[in-house]
Amino acid sequence: MAKSKTMVYIISLILLSIFAIIVLYSLSYIPLFNISAIKMYGVSEVSAPLEKLISSYYNVNRFKIDFSKEEEKIKAFCQVEDAIIRWKFPSTIEIHITETQEKCLLFDENGYYMNKAGRLVELDSDEAAFLKDKMVIIEVLPEYVSYLKTYGIRGQLDNVLSLIASVGEENGALISRIKYDNNNSDSFGQIVITLASLSSQLFVKERVSKDRISDSIKVIRKEAESEVSTYTKKSMIRYDLYKDALVKRLSSGDINYGK
Repeated sequence: MAKSKTMVYIISLILLSIFAIIVLYSLSYIPLFNISAIKMYGVSEVSAPLEKLISSYYNVNRFKIDFSKEEEKIKAFCQVEDAIIRWKFPSTIEIHITETQEKCLLFDENGYYMNKAGRLVELDSDEAAFLKDKMVIIEVLPEYVSYLKTYGIRGQLDNVLSLIASVGEENGALISRIKYDNNNSDSFGQIVITLASLSSQLFVKERVSKDRISDSIKVIRKEAESEVSTYTKKSMIRYDLYKDALVKRLSSGDINYGK
């Protein structure tokens, strides 16, 4: 008797599964459920490749779209940190996007790269064109890019990139170029900030705070504004920033500004 009940239960499950498949298959051919409206939340604009992907959902039946797979496709874009797709009866989908919290892109002679969950991801030309004007650009050597692709972005480097991004955002009007040098190690390395309008370069030699770097840029600006000749000088004036001192390097001798 128990065996008979088990068999009936199994057959019922099979029949229900078949019925569900038939229903879903039928629904996927009903025009009422073809996507006619897409609403996006969390972003004001998206890159051309992402827009192309999202536009591909138009006129596709809702039951032919695997939301889980499409969410993963959307999350693969560097602009996106997270994505959730919801269906609104009968033919609207809502896409909720959480944008990346990254503030900088790495750049070398081969292209642009971004830190995505600890991995260095190379951007295609369309994504790079979309993001590079919205983020701080940090120049690095191709060898360092290869190192990061192999070992990822972690620990101190992640903190260094955050520091540079913060400095770039606060002083973007003065900074014309930022370069980061590192010998493929976990050491701090060196940040080179070019202030073209002030004919100056700031070499950050040790880990210091964002405010320390910004204050040093203010000192450099004040000096440049007090000496009109600085603006027409062809060679860059070099400043080295340490934890305890800002040092101006001159052929006639160094000037130490102290803390």
